[in-house]
Amino acid sequence: MAGRMDVAEQLKELISSLKEQGILDEKFDEVMRRLKDERNPHFAVEIINHFYGDAENDLAELTYRSVLPIIDYPQVTNLALNLKEACSSLGCSRMAIACGELRDASEAKNKEGCHMVLEHIRREYAVLQKNLNQIAQSM
Repeated sequence: MAGRMDVAEQLKELISSLKEQGILDEKFDEVMRRLKDERNPHFAVEIINHFYGDAENDLAELTYRSVLPIIDYPQVTNLALNLKEACSSLGCSRMAIACGELRDASEAKNKEGCHMVLEHIRREYAVLQKNLNQIAQSM
């Protein structure tokens, strides 16, 4: 039982550290509490995996659209908003902020700005994915 308590304490410390860094916010705790299900203890992990799939699809589509000779800015804006909503609903605050910046660059029809922010989103996603994987493994 002591080993389990150590894992739970480590998980709590990891999440606290991620919130201090702005990677996650209080919404993440709320979502994880709501997703705890005694009948399906891995439901939270399934939701995280679902988030990965959606985020990776949106990032792939954004990447594709960003290299086209003529950028469909309304579509980029829409994809940025979708990704921001997914991040916000899970409590992934830093990535949600970056997605908002992409939306702003897209609405301004700033191709270079879109490229720079998209690179920033990719970096944020890599950090987020690494940390969510640690969280999922500890659940």
